[in-house]
Amino acid sequence: MKKLMTLAFLFAILIGSVNAASTQGNKELVGSWKYEVPSAPYGYEKGTLVFAEKEGKLVGEVKFADGYKIDMKDVKIEDGGVVKCGLYVDYEYVIVKAKIEGVKMTGTVNTPDGELKLKAEKETK
Repeated sequence: MKKLMTLAFLFAILIGSVNAASTQGNKELVGSWKYEVPSAPYGYEKGTLVFAEKEGKLVGEVKFADGYKIDMKDVKIEDGGVVKCGLYVDYEYVIVKAKIEGVKMTGTVNTPDGELKLKAEKETK
């Protein structure tokens, strides 16, 4: 019985530390990021990535320069500060994968037409 209680206690500490690490990573991502994808089609090459946390889950949207918005799907942070998400652009599903390094983010956008380079910088208030 004593071993079972010790094991349960250690498990609770492990879960708590994983949740704390996850929340810390979320805080690093949450906010507005000005992005550039220079080789994207006109109108999609610049805008803002907006990330938030709702009910413990990450959500996001892309705001293009003309004001048009698209919701992101399956927003998550993987080990090493890598952000992954997807979104539908002109009825095509694209996958964004980028690494956060302080207030900068660099990565790729995988589209049906090929891979495009992405860079972003977090806006400070």
